[in-house]
Amino acid sequence: MNVEKNSVVSLTYTLRYDDINGEIIEEVDKTNPMNVLIGHELLLDKFEENLQGLKKGDLFEFALTEEEGYGLYDEEGVIRVPKAELMDGVPEEEREMLYEGNIVPIQDTEGTEYQAFITEIKDDIITLDFNHPLAGENLYFKGVVVGVREATKEEIKTENVTKF
Repeated sequence: MNVEKNSVVSLTYTLRYDDINGEIIEEVDKTNPMNVLIGHELLLDKFEENLQGLKKGDLFEFALTEEEGYGLYDEEGVIRVPKAELMDGVPEEEREMLYEGNIVPIQDTEGTEYQAFITEIKDDIITLDFNHPLAGENLYFKGVVVGVREATKEEIKTENVTKF
């Protein structure tokens, strides 16, 4: 079976910055491959496009520009918030989550939840970065398709796949 819409693909890969010689960002090996439903916007569009038509055992290798990956880095996605405002409504047991380098869930006034990276805590101000950690980066993937199968109706309905 080939990788196509409503198939479940199992992958191993190495993700690097820029190209084959770039620093390794992530490695997914055969002891814990990535299993994902294809055709449901669960992967980056260009990543999924590069997998289309592959079958078990096929190797893949491709680069994504920052636009094809997680987008350009947006300076407007970095905001400074008074610490007291951010702490308002946060239960005491969750306040230890507020430290530099942590990713925290933030909810807007309409109840939409976002992920923010705490880049700095200085005096009474917390700086939050809402950009994806790989925004502004060119990405390079090299890997192998370790399995492809048809998704079950339940997997398609829930967009949650079971392991191979």
